[in-house]
Amino acid sequence: MAAILDLNNKDQALSYLNACHCFGRSPTNVDTVINAQEVSRIHAVVEWTDNQWFIRDISNNGTWVNNQKLIKDTPQKLKVSDKIFFASGESHGFSVEDLSPPQNMLLPIAQQGDQSPIILADGNLLPSEQNPEIALFYVPSKDQWYKEFLVDTDGSAYPVVNSDLLFFDNQKWQLKLTPLTENTVLMAKAKLSVEQIKYRFNLSLDEENTELTVTTDDEQFSLANKAHHYLTLSLARHRDEDAKQGIDEDNQGWRLPETLIKELGYEITLFNTHVCRAKQQFRDMLDGACDGDELIERKGKKIRFAGVFYRIYKGNELIVNRGQDKVSLTVLHG
Repeated sequence: MAAILDLNNKDQALSYLNACHCFGRSPTNVDTVINAQEVSRIHAVVEWTDNQWFIRDISNNGTWVNNQKLIKDTPQKLKVSDKIFFASGESHGFSVEDLSPPQNMLLPIAQQGDQSPIILADGNLLPSEQNPEIALFYVPSKDQWYKEFLVDTDGSAYPVVNSDLLFFDNQKWQLKLTPLTENTVLMAKAKLSVEQIKYRFNLSLDEENTELTVTTDDEQFSLANKAHHYLTLSLARHRDEDAKQGIDEDNQGWRLPETLIKELGYEITLFNTHVCRAKQQFRDMLDGACDGDELIERKGKKIRFAGVFYRIYKGNELIVNRGQDKVSLTVLHG
């Protein structure tokens, strides 16, 4: 993420640029406010275009880069250590410190030592995978970011937007999201329904290891042993129990987290962390063709596995078969 330093206040933290970042006097129309009468309401814009950063003057009183006045409305490529001045060649100056591509990130509100911004992936457990407090994730089909508090028993996901504040690790953070630009092309896959996805769980005899194979009409994904696969498998078992009792598909498998954490021996934070990891793996694996929230569903305080076609093998024994034929796959032995 590109960053600039205010030359009039070098002790201030770096300012990170949006993909289209406006400078000027108007507090409601620009990203960086310069409170001076000689500065235009919208004075200049820095833009990420063709994988490069450019600055463009759109003011009445001019913009200077390294003491050279820019030609109005003509983009000029920026370089690290460039000095930018607004309305004169000597005042309201900024130094270009970084010209990395735009990225989604969290900015610390109050610096604690050398606390750095957190660069975000599409799925994040914060402050760390080892000690998560919240999940922050992006759902491509909705073009929306969400936060989830991992101590909540209801597993509610709350939408968040650019500049929202989050609190974790005893610190406030501000969300800085980079919107899609006109140069970004989304190569979305065709949407998959839950009925087009088949699952095979390979469970070791001692139930210590769980592998998962996911098959669609066009692809097969073999997922190595992960702790969150056992959670998904447990949800599938509950769905199978309800199916055997003749409960209709819409009502199969719904369980309260309190019931599941007692059964699995988890704390609620670990339970929600495994749910987030499972959803994110489905989301990444299917590349937006089906969201994790569609495969592990929440309704009120209850949760369930949404799969319709699934098999569970324990060692080499088929113990659950919902709508699928046997196939030859490697089995796990405990």
